[in-house]
Amino acid sequence: MTSPTLTWLRWVAYVLLLASVIPVGVVITQLIKARRAPFYIARELALKRAKRWVLVALLLLVLGIDLLIVPPRLAPASRRSPEHTPTPTSATLVTPTPRHTQMPTVTPTRRPTATPPFITTPTSDVPLPESALTPLSSAVPAGEGAHIDVITLAADRDDGGQPVDPGIEFPSGDHRVCLFIHYEGMADGVAWTLAIYREGQFLDSTTEVWEWGTEGKTCLYYKPPGGYEPGVYEMRVFVENRLQAVAQFVIRE
Repeated sequence: MTSPTLTWLRWVAYVLLLASVIPVGVVITQLIKARRAPFYIARELALKRAKRWVLVALLLLVLGIDLLIVPPRLAPASRRSPEHTPTPTSATLVTPTPRHTQMPTVTPTRRPTATPPFITTPTSDVPLPESALTPLSSAVPAGEGAHIDVITLAADRDDGGQPVDPGIEFPSGDHRVCLFIHYEGMADGVAWTLAIYREGQFLDSTTEVWEWGTEGKTCLYYKPPGGYEPGVYEMRVFVENRLQAVAQFVIRE
């Protein structure tokens, strides 16, 4: 006759196997977002979340399958004292801190304009886009030294994270424009925003929590769902509600 302990273990195993369906659904949702989101940062964060939930699903599956295998191992072949089965401890999922490739500062060829293409003027006088006014519940306060500078704009980045074809003029069409930045004084969990404008009119924005450590260099990019149309564009980077930098570029016909 099956002992109460073995019956309890089987029920725990069934619950764990059923629970593994939830992270699988989250993984599918995040993978879809990683393919369709217009912002590079949104795609990258969705991919990171998908990887974390894959580990959660695998952990639940392994524990559930292991508990299903335990009852046959516990069934005594002869009368003896049952062996002690240690209670499994929950694993802590740790995301490795990304390493940022050192990128040389590249000065693009500038044509005469009334406004410089790169402006670094930390200020709270420039309002956030309306889509970024809702506070993030998971955000932490930014330190006084939190700061982001623009390095350059480029058509793409290579495998080493270096800018490819840097400049401030790009052709129209379905492609991305990369914004290379340097940051310092940041902290994981700080709210930040990347907003896109065309001819002074708001196009799109994304607001996320920071996940790249205190200091380093990285790349953000934006690709409009319908592709770039000719005009003058701006990328504005905010830390909380403070404008950090403006990068202007031209999409030519």
